Amino acid sequence: MISPTHPERQERLLYTRDQLLEEGLFDLPQIREYRPRLAEINDLQRAHIGVPSIARLITPAHRTSAGGCLAAADAVMSGEVKRAFALVRPPGHHAMRVVHGIRGFCTVNIEAVMVEYLRSVYGIKKIAVVDTDVHHGDGSQDIFYHDPDTLYISFHQDGRTLYPGTGFPDEVGSPAAWGTNINLPLLPGTGDEGLHRLYDGLIQHILDDFEPELIINSAGQDNHFSDPLASMAVTAQGYAKLADKLQADIAVLEGGYSVEAALPYVNTGIILAMADMD
Repeated sequence: MISPTHPERQERLLYTRDQLLEEGLFDLPQIREYRPRLAEINDLQRAHIGVPSIARLITPAHRTSAGGCLAAADAVMSGEVKRAFALVRPPGHHAMRVVHGIRGFCTVNIEAVMVEYLRSVYGIKKIAVVDTDVHHGDGSQDIFYHDPDTLYISFHQDGRTLYPGTGFPDEVGSPAAWGTNINLPLLPGTGDEGLHRLYDGLIQHILDDFEPELIINSAGQDNHFSDPLASMAVTAQGYAKLADKLQADIAVLEGGYSVEAALPYVNTGIILAMADMD
């Protein structure tokens, strides 16, 4: 928490948990709740170089956030569940390979930590990361830019209008990984129709061509029309339908700062979609 009223605060998860309890989702046989575990420093070091060190830069919250992703990965890979959603904070997709402080509320790139864990522990090779946050995931792009086995797709509000000012179509990966970094900037005001047209007409075909073993959704939810930090017009239903189409194996909560008006409902919709429910 940066300040008591800052959008990156503990209520981001508490309101969601209240909504899930109110809807009775934890009583459903299709849904199982797991507790996070603490990621180890060597888990973080598979993805990061810390300056002066990772241990000096993080708090227990960062180890818990990354550890929640690892717990989700274990649950899926062991076959205990078909899909998992890591509802964790703080987020991570602005954290680059070399970490020397906070960037866009992110210190540890929790998706990248999970990707390297999946490869190290389970031998997974081809992974697709679809980033649905309204901000370009410049940290994820930095980490995966030279990796031909990771397809990174980010759609986001045009970087000319929003932090971090990156994420343009000509950023396509290094020569050894050419075409595995896909940026799809969108005009402010894009809503459900534009988003699904983009997914159906382009993203789905790119995923089909790449044939990933696993799909990870960096599930940022600040494309919602009520988000105070951006200017998009996606609804909770639009997000849920996207999750239903994407069929991600693991989703990880990223941004989304309409803490009361949107986040609980978007999270609920994504969970229902991942559980193959209406």
